[in-house]
Amino acid sequence: MTEKALRELASILNPTADIPEGETPLLIAVGAIGKALGITIRPAAKSENANTLDAIARASGFRTRRVTLTGNWWKTDGGPLLAFTKEENQPVAILPVKATKYEILDPVELTRTPLNRHTATTIAAIAYTFYRPLPDKEITVWDILQFTIRGRGPDLLKILGVGVVATLFGMLTPQITGILIDSAIPDAKRQLLIQMGLGLLAASFGVMIFQLAQSFVILRWQTKVSYDTQAALWDRLLKLKPAFFRQYSTGDLHNRVSAVNQIRDRLSGSILRTLFTSLFSLLNLGLLIVYSFPLAFVAIAIALVAVILTTISGMITRRKMRPLQQLSGEIFGLTVQLIGGISKLRVAAAESEAFTCWAKQYTKQVKLILSTQLVEDLLTTFNVLLPAVSSMVLFGFTVALMAQSVGETGLSTGTFLAFNTAFGTFITSATRLSNTLIDSLDITILWERAQPILQTKPEVDADKYHPGRLSGQLKLDQVCFRYRQDSPLVLDKITLDAKAGEFIAIVGPSGSGKSTIMRLLLGFETPEAGAIFYDGKDLSGLDIAAVRRQLGVVLQNGRIMSGSIWENIAGGAIVTQDQAREALQMAGLAEDIQAMPMGIHTIISEGGGNLSGGQRQRLFIARALVQDRKHSSVGANA
Repeated sequence: MTEKALRELASILNPTADIPEGETPLLIAVGAIGKALGITIRPAAKSENANTLDAIARASGFRTRRVTLTGNWWKTDGGPLLAFTKEENQPVAILPVKATKYEILDPVELTRTPLNRHTATTIAAIAYTFYRPLPDKEITVWDILQFTIRGRGPDLLKILGVGVVATLFGMLTPQITGILIDSAIPDAKRQLLIQMGLGLLAASFGVMIFQLAQSFVILRWQTKVSYDTQAALWDRLLKLKPAFFRQYSTGDLHNRVSAVNQIRDRLSGSILRTLFTSLFSLLNLGLLIVYSFPLAFVAIAIALVAVILTTISGMITRRKMRPLQQLSGEIFGLTVQLIGGISKLRVAAAESEAFTCWAKQYTKQVKLILSTQLVEDLLTTFNVLLPAVSSMVLFGFTVALMAQSVGETGLSTGTFLAFNTAFGTFITSATRLSNTLIDSLDITILWERAQPILQTKPEVDADKYHPGRLSGQLKLDQVCFRYRQDSPLVLDKITLDAKAGEFIAIVGPSGSGKSTIMRLLLGFETPEAGAIFYDGKDLSGLDIAAVRRQLGVVLQNGRIMSGSIWENIAGGAIVTQDQAREALQMAGLAEDIQAMPMGIHTIISEGGGNLSGGQRQRLFIARALVQDRKHSSVGANA
């Protein structure tokens, strides 16, 4: 206990002192990277090889990607990396210290070494990058915001700082204008005129340079947010229960996923840039008050009118956007279905009916788009006319004020022109800000579209335990199941007991429930009554993902990926060519593959159009057998 307390005290000054003892070097390195990314790292399940990255990633719920370190990779910002030494193949953590500066954490010696040209030569070319997952719960707006800004504090501070400096440079223009008109030109002060001219030129260049720097920082921030958010979103989608995907068509689901990307694009792109620029430019209101409080009040009134009209138009547009987004998803889903079933449509000579169905929906969409476009066009016209009309109103009030109290306003020609210059910047910023706020209201509609994906809890339960290495025994005990509450039972008290090593065929007519049994065995559906056991363990209490990894399955509606035969057999797993060839031999496809020009590296189109139906099924069987599964199941078509 004393030693532990001393280590905790030492961790304040020594970052390596907080690394847990008694862990494997790989787990220590992964833990250091997880701490940098905000990922909670858990050790691999006891039944799995604890010294593999995949096992740790599965236990911790994050995904990895293999990358190749080329060129001067240590000089670029690639985020935290898991690498290996060339000589000993020892895992090390590559942790960023600054944007382009790394250090190497040795999990064995517990030391940190700066990464440079010399130390980079000791690192192998293959490394791994980690993807942060979204929380395994219902996602709120605050969760998304926390996810996007985590670790981006320095970038946000740069955006704010550069924006303030650029605004202050811009505020020099009206002040210099007033000095030129009131002093330099009337008094023929050529030296002052030259100085003020150079000052204006310097201010313009300063604004341009700082705005350019701000754009680069925003672009960098946007790229990082896009990288993290898209990966986390697709990871979330792949973790959802299979029953979720029955509720939406492929196209509609893609539209809902795109809604999250649109939210991210808007928040991290034009909205963020315009919001910061407009807010900073509103500092010109202080100049207006300094120059003339009565005229500043007029400027505020004009800005309020612009904001009110913009808000009204935005609310009208928003009411039309909700059905438009829903209709767009339906059309997208219909289009995908029509394209996927084009051969069936031609066989049935139903092309005209399909076109009529699509045209009916598309007509509704175009009408909604035109109605929203009309409101947007009117708002654009108002924004174009606003500067001219506001200048006329401002001149009118200025003349009235000067006529009422000549010589008492203290408003000289130079001061008025300076006021007018600052007023132009202020009113433009107010209009942009109102437009940005209205655009941000559309995000609520997109958020509603994305709600099913973000609000549905993923198929992850930390309370369920790992099944261990399955022996091959399974049992269905009095299982009852129906797809809907108002539908008849598909399975009624089905009992099946399969011993390890047995080969069992389930036969029956179409609709008898053969595929349903497979879906239940895979955990795609939950029985209404009864239970399913693997090695005597109830499936409802097991980690379903760990169970599926040990099953070899060929579904009757399976599809072949675009890629080589080897890639289709591996399915993303680490599989050698010898293992793939052995699986092909067991599936009875080895001779066909050998007859192909490129053998196991032959490229297959998506869906396997260049293979026969029997070859596709045997390829699915080879994929199911390649990992030496204890359970293998095939659909009726196999």
